[in-house]
Amino acid sequence: MSNKAKERRAILDHALTARASLAPAERPALPPRHMGPIAEQANIYAEHVATRAKLYDEARSHGRLLLELDPKKIRATEFRNRHDRSLLSSDPEFAKLKDSIQRHGQETPIRVRPIKDALPFEFEIVSGHRRHAACLLLDAETDGGFRTLGIVDGDAANARDLVLKMYRENEERYDLSAYEKGRMFARWLDANVYDSQRDLAAGVGLGESAVAKYLAVAALPPAVLAAFGDERAIPMSWGAPLVQALKVNEAAVLKAAERVAQRQPAPTPDGVLKALVSAAAGKSPTRGTSREESVRIGGRVPLKVGIGRNRIILKLQHLDDATQKQLREELKDWAEAWLRKKLDGT
Repeated sequence: MSNKAKERRAILDHALTARASLAPAERPALPPRHMGPIAEQANIYAEHVATRAKLYDEARSHGRLLLELDPKKIRATEFRNRHDRSLLSSDPEFAKLKDSIQRHGQETPIRVRPIKDALPFEFEIVSGHRRHAACLLLDAETDGGFRTLGIVDGDAANARDLVLKMYRENEERYDLSAYEKGRMFARWLDANVYDSQRDLAAGVGLGESAVAKYLAVAALPPAVLAAFGDERAIPMSWGAPLVQALKVNEAAVLKAAERVAQRQPAPTPDGVLKALVSAAAGKSPTRGTSREESVRIGGRVPLKVGIGRNRIILKLQHLDDATQKQLREELKDWAEAWLRKKLDGT
């Protein structure tokens, strides 16, 4: 580098250093008539830097700043509304999300807020716990790591702002189960984000009765939840009959729940509900048919076949008494011959 070029570089460095030591509002424009061409360019560049810093701060405070973040420096919020099962690779929907992000990149950024005195964490999730969990796994599996796209939201400063933004994002997709939503509402109430169920219902735009039903599902005993295998399979409308069954005979319902949880293969959610409600009444579950097929002949349905627990039910219609009697006898003879052959192995 020539001496003249070194001199110009020294002048530029000196000008930038002097202006950088001042706050943007304190940096007066240097009069061009007292500056050489190099110093004038330094003044323009410094103004450019100050403008970019101001725009950066404004974008960050208004939640418009998109950054690539290290997922290991982002923590979940205490108000997260996702069930732990939803963040495991064994969950089909989570596995699908992780595969999509790996193949196509993270098309939807998560939303985070800055936090202090929480090292190694620098940000906390406002919304996007599943996307963050997927990126965290990909970060561990990818050479060189995997970055997370995040919008820095400075408006989610208090707990109520945070939980409402999280709620609205999930509500738009309708993918939170009744249990997850009920547990989320219970956490809000426990943390005094809302003073009452009425205030909470008004905040999220739901009726008080709907909020109560979600809370009822989340408050079911662990044994009842375990009977369903996956708590997310319990619809909101089942909270009331299950709570009523527990009120009638809690001991019988809990005992039935333990038996149901050990059944192999596992019963359907409908079957679990029937077993628990019936246990409260002190009787076995109704043995109604779980599936019924119609046999149509010549535009009519003379026969319906129902399949229930340990039984096959034939419903005859449009047949006279003599025909029905003949059919019963022939069916009995056929069933006996078929079973003898099946059981005897001949």
